[in-house]
Formats: sequence, C-alpha cells, structure tokens
Amino acid sequence: MSRVTMKSVAEVMGVSVMTVSNAFNRPDQLSPDLRARILQRAEKMGYGGPSAVARQLRSGRTNAYGVLLSEPLSYAFEDPFSILWLSGLAQALESAEGTMVLLPVRQGNESDLEQLRRASVDGVAAMCSEQPVARLVAQRGLPLVSTDPDDPDGSWVAIDDHAAGVQLGSYLARLGHTDVMVVVGRHQHRDMGLREYTLDNYNATVQRRGGSGFYTQARLRGLVEGLGHVRPTILTAQGNSRESGRRVAGLALDRQNRPSALVCLSDVLALGVLDATSDRGLTPGRDLSVTGFDDLPDSSRAGLTTVHQPIIEKGRLVGELLLDPSRQPRRIMLEHRLKVRSSTGPAPHD
Repeated sequence: MSRVTMKSVAEVMGVSVMTVSNAFNRPDQLSPDLRARILQRAEKMGYGGPSAVARQLRSGRTNAYGVLLSEPLSYAFEDPFSILWLSGLAQALESAEGTMVLLPVRQGNESDLEQLRRASVDGVAAMCSEQPVARLVAQRGLPLVSTDPDDPDGSWVAIDDHAAGVQLGSYLARLGHTDVMVVVGRHQHRDMGLREYTLDNYNATVQRRGGSGFYTQARLRGLVEGLGHVRPTILTAQGNSRESGRRVAGLALDRQNRPSALVCLSDVLALGVLDATSDRGLTPGRDLSVTGFDDLPDSSRAGLTTVHQPIIEKGRLVGELLLDPSRQPRRIMLEHRLKVRSSTGPAPHD
C-alpha cells in the first residue's frame, strides 16, 4: 500500500498541493467550507498533515527551546523552586506556541554535553550556565538566557543573591546570633558527604572540586559579610530536598551546644530543618532561629523567615528574552525582600 501524501489528497480533491498545504498551515487563505472538506477527506485517506521534520528543515526552526538543568531530570519535577520557574517559562513559550525540551547537563558529564550538541532547539534557557555549557551553546549559534548575573555580556534574569545574603546576615546579627550554621545542599555535593566544615575548609573544598553554583556562593559570601565578625560553620546536605534538610539538621540539633541560628540556602532545605526541630520538640524563633531563601508557597504556612524572590516572573522573563532577541534590556535584576516570620527571634540566652 502506497503512502498517502499531500499530493494524493490534492488529486482526489481536484485542487493544488498548495491549497491542501494551506488547509493545514494557513487556514486564513481558504474558505471555512473548503478547508473543512479538505481536512475531512485527508482524515478519511489516513493523511495526518505535513511532516514536522520536513517543515523544520524548510524553515530552519523547531519552535522548541532547550532548558538546561544542573540536576538529574527527575529533579525538575520534585523541586518546588524548579516547578515554579518552569511554569513561568512555560507561560512565555505558550504565548508563542513554543515547546520546551528538558536537558539535564550535569557537571563534567560528557554524555549530557553530547545530548545538548544534538538537541533540535531554537534557543536555550539555563538554570545553570557553567563555562563548557555556555561555550557549546555559543558554538551552535543559539541564543542563551540564564539566571546567572556573573555573565556581564550575556542575557539573564536574576536577583542580587549577594545583597540578599548581606540583608539576611545583618538581620541575624542584629538579633544577637553569634553561633550560626549554614546549610548548603546541591547534588554535586554528594561526594562531600553529610558533614560539617569550617568556612575556610568549605571554600577550599568547593574551589578544588570546581564550584558549587553561582547563587550558592553569592548568597554565602553576602551572608558572611552581613554577619560581620561571626564566622559561620557550613553543613553540607546530600541533595537539595526537604528530606535532605531534615537529615542534615541532626548534625546541628543533636549536639549539646546547638547553634542559635540555622541558615538554609534554599527554602526546601529550611522546611526539612523545621521538620527536624518539630521532631525534637523545639520551637523555632524561641529555641533557635531558622531561615531560608526563595519564599516558596509552603514557607509562609510554616512561618519561615526567608528571602522572597519572584520565581514565576523570573522564569517568564527568561522565556520572553529567549523568544525576542531584540528585547531590551537583556540583563534584568529583579527585586528581593526579606520576609520576617515566626521562625526567627533573638538569640537565646544561656
């Protein structure tokens, strides 16, 4: 049985191939009645429309956009921040009838880079933008929009994570906190283990292993600056999840002299820390202070003091810059603000 083509439909209908093409691709060029008869006949003949691959070859465009993730693919559907950011990005792409292709590109993983080399996309949105990735995207001649404000020549949408860290550190210093632990959780830290580091040892380890993510380091540097003379201890969690936060909190809470404040570099970790404090009968804001970053929907309900950022808007603006290379400005710094809630209070007295 021969394959049914656009030409086959045109011959049966007694019209040109262009007319059949217009029925599928440019309906405004035909009367509603003629278009309906062509589509009905095509369906009866088993013709589903022009080849998407052929159309892409002719136009040179796919109307699909890659989304770079620095974590495994499943993480995009588990992490509340990623879900909100992706929903904002999807809003922008939907307005142009675009689609997204999720591309996990883990640090140092050559097979992930190869997937990026072969991806049929018109541009790339990045929640990570390490140099090998940015260089590869540039080599392909594709537009790249990230959330990394450290790129002075690139296109990005971000908040000032360093300034947010300073604001949070200054707030804790005013409350009298001198024993502060910072909870860091990213997948590339799994090999660092669930353990405690001095600030200097942590920084040296991160530098030796190739970095921990621009926002993590910016927040940490700002926090240290805001705390003044206080030198925080670093706790590394095995991943950025609520359960990771609950587990790592045990290193701080199950010691005789627990810290007066636990600063988590993401809300999802902080929510896990709050779970751990509840398990131990401790009251955040009285027995110790707990803070986060991002202001997820669950954070308000949990009474978590955190740094708010407009996550959905961040994703939407990334999408808009990606869709319109002529849009200005190309570097957008969004506002953040400290949301003080019940999880923080003055440092407890001995």
